[in-house]
Amino acid sequence: MSETLFDRLGGQAGVGQLVDRVIDLHLQNPAIGVRYQNLDEDRLARSREKAKEFFAFGAGGPVAYTGRSMVETHSGMNISSAEYLAVIDDIMQAMNEMAYPRPVCDEVLGIAYSLKEEIVHR
Repeated sequence: MSETLFDRLGGQAGVGQLVDRVIDLHLQNPAIGVRYQNLDEDRLARSREKAKEFFAFGAGGPVAYTGRSMVETHSGMNISSAEYLAVIDDIMQAMNEMAYPRPVCDEVLGIAYSLKEEIVHR
């Protein structure tokens, strides 16, 4: 049986650490930080948990995703291409900081780009 992306990311603990770091970077990112800084603590915590679920599920983990679709989640937000790239940059920065191998980073990058049409300018 081949190892899933979820396994290569370190399972639930690895995905949790990665998502936490990505969201911390989002909060500091001048291009997108305001979208996260305006969330109250409960909404930010919910966003973290749903992002962890989504990431774990999408990486082939034994996790059910209970959130909304990407289109539903981002509808009305009018996210620009520049904002989308800022999110991608934060993901790649977090993965590099956590020393994930290049093939794992590339796989995550491919998945992230596959979602672009469901997120940008909705």
